[in-house]
Amino acid sequence: MFRNTLMNENNKYVERISLSLPPQLLKEFDALARKKNYWNRSKAIADALREWISQTEWVEGRGVKVGTISVVYEHGRGGVVDRITEIQHRFGGSIIASMHVHLSHESCLEVIVVKGSPAKMQKISNSLASLRGVKHCKLTVVQ
Repeated sequence: MFRNTLMNENNKYVERISLSLPPQLLKEFDALARKKNYWNRSKAIADALREWISQTEWVEGRGVKVGTISVVYEHGRGGVVDRITEIQHRFGGSIIASMHVHLSHESCLEVIVVKGSPAKMQKISNSLASLRGVKHCKLTVVQ
C-alpha cells in the first residue's frame, strides 16, 4: 500500500489520503465546516471521524469515555441532596469532579464529570435521573 506521510503544522506525522465524495455531500460538508469556523477541510474531516469512532464505541459499549452529567433538582425536596451525594460516593471511582450552582431559590444545578465505560456512565446517570426532586438529568459524552 502506498503511504504518503508528512508533518502537519504541529510537527506531528499525518497520512495524506484521497477521498471521493458526491458533489452535494461535499457542498453540505464544506458549508457546515465554514459555519463551525474550521480553517481547513482536513481538520473538519478528522474531527468528524473522531466523533464517528467515539459514537460507535459508545453504542457498542467499548472504551473508556469522559463526559458530564447535568442534574437540575429542587434542593428542598425531601432528601434529594443527600441522595445525590450518596450516588456520587457510591460511584466515586468514576466521578472526577462536580460543580454546584444555585439557579434560583428552589432549583440547583449539579454538573458531574464522569469517566468510565459507557455502561457505568449510563448507570450513574440513570441513578440520578430516577430520584424524586430531579427535574432534568442529561449525560453528555465529551470524549
